Amino acid sequence: MGRVMRRGKQQVLLHYLPGRSFDVERASAIARVVSISGSPRMDLSADMVLSRIRDEVSAWNEQYRPGLRDDVLTPTETVLLDPQHVEAELFPRVFWCQNRDCGAIHDLTGQDRLPATLCRSCRSGRLIQLRWVRVHRCGDLQPLLPRACTRCGRTDGFSLALRGSERISNFRWICGSCGTSAQLFGGPCRACLWPDSTLRDTDIEVHRSSRTYYAHSTTLLNIPDHELDRFLQSPDWQGVVAAKFVGLPEAQDLPLGPLPHASSAQQAPQSDLTTGDLDEILGLRGQASAEQIMAELMRRRAERQREPQDSASSLPLMARLEEVSGVRQEVWHAAATELLDALLPTRGSATKDVLPNQASDYGNGASALASTGLARTTLVPDFPILTATYGFSRIEFAPNRARLNAFPADRSHGGKTPIYVDQVGADAIMLTLDPRRVLRWLEANGQPFSIPHGADQEIAERAYFVSLLTGSNLRETIDGHPATRMVFGLIHTLSHLAVRHAALLCGLDRTSLSEYLLPRALTLALYCNHRFGATIGALTALFDDSLAEWLGLLRTESRCVYDPVCADRGANCHACAHLPETGCRFFNLNLSRSFLFGGQDAVLGRLPVGYLDSALE
Repeated sequence: MGRVMRRGKQQVLLHYLPGRSFDVERASAIARVVSISGSPRMDLSADMVLSRIRDEVSAWNEQYRPGLRDDVLTPTETVLLDPQHVEAELFPRVFWCQNRDCGAIHDLTGQDRLPATLCRSCRSGRLIQLRWVRVHRCGDLQPLLPRACTRCGRTDGFSLALRGSERISNFRWICGSCGTSAQLFGGPCRACLWPDSTLRDTDIEVHRSSRTYYAHSTTLLNIPDHELDRFLQSPDWQGVVAAKFVGLPEAQDLPLGPLPHASSAQQAPQSDLTTGDLDEILGLRGQASAEQIMAELMRRRAERQREPQDSASSLPLMARLEEVSGVRQEVWHAAATELLDALLPTRGSATKDVLPNQASDYGNGASALASTGLARTTLVPDFPILTATYGFSRIEFAPNRARLNAFPADRSHGGKTPIYVDQVGADAIMLTLDPRRVLRWLEANGQPFSIPHGADQEIAERAYFVSLLTGSNLRETIDGHPATRMVFGLIHTLSHLAVRHAALLCGLDRTSLSEYLLPRALTLALYCNHRFGATIGALTALFDDSLAEWLGLLRTESRCVYDPVCADRGANCHACAHLPETGCRFFNLNLSRSFLFGGQDAVLGRLPVGYLDSALE
């Protein structure tokens, strides 16, 4: 029988997802989540959410994500649910006598009844649920039970002896009939036939072990409200976003909202009067009648309309962007969503910007930006984050090493595949790298690059990175494109170090902070992923009071406690560059301290100059 539980949304998305087991502390029991009921979020753009999920799960071959194939991840086959209630059941229904002289195992799997408090074998030992389970990378989770006795063939009447050890390899099953002991062994998974025959056996784990359940989520910054949704339905929105990102003058006054008619959005008016015309006409006051002044105004307006328009300014916005940047329209279309993510959070009136070496209220923080190679840092007090949890894996988190499972179909919503969402606003800090310093860094390491042949050099330099990182799979080891690996690895590594040091200065656990990478914009963001408690305002305090100290710490992470071994093997490990694997959307790949400080990269070999080298300033 299931029991309905009520938990906060953050707790649900972290600890109480379908198929996950957990300890029920007050009842001294173990349970497993059966389902989550929720209300559909019709106000969200399912297309945007599903597009992001498809992008992330594409790292898995379809045979390893059968429930999350592209033809399943559509608005008609899925439903976005705001979690409301959790239903759980007792699991596993295998009980173990705590009398050391007994240790009997009682299997009640498939039965509704619960055992008495005391063991029916010894009549004195207290029964508890067996906390070990059998788990396989296909997603199957089963109670741990003994196999048939190798001597007498019996399958019941066994006891479990730990033999004074905490290592499963030292545990033994004891046959109650003949006394034969046997080592615990998971055996082959009965739910699948895994392609690699060496990986078909199940593992034995404590049910609460992280290896028994990895939740897979994605985050989106720009949760479409009705106004933004209308903007995204406009045929020219990608051009507006890209043009505003590079600072194209024609797009300066265009809103990130519903667009006017395409023709008015694509070209500036050319037939209106100039300031000089207006000054001359206004100078006629007192010398001519109102009718004469109006006639002169109309004559000059007609002349302006007959004048040939400037060919560049009359180009459609996307074509004009292609001309000044030298990058094809298809690239800008592909990058538009990420560039919008970089633009929107900084548009709020409460945001605070610090630029290198500016006179500001942040003291040495402004000058610290230059030595850290940053073009700007921005505090966003209300960072709009949507977390969408779409599946889980067991044993492994990385693609194709385990099956990525969808959550069970929700019967109350027409059998659609549920995706659980939670929307929060949290404080965040965005860091943007200096494009020209990145180019100098590539050149100093002998890495050739080619700036697009655009009419505007500065725009072409920013466009180079958009083009470089478009079309690359950033969720696998990048080994065929050195410049792509270097630029993305630089952003990714800097992000991880920023999270580690921000958590230290804020007094928070690293799992309380998350990263959000916008590599084509050379931007990374750190945000608090909890909506309540000590994390509220933590990054605001860091930005206001400790910006220089934080940026200074980023420049001191050149060594690892495992050096020289870590440095010789790529300069990245759990002690220096990694985040918890469930907290990194890019699976802790393409990381290396060598990008920041110089040294040995596992793919590119030795990099003589790090991005933080003072010679690049």
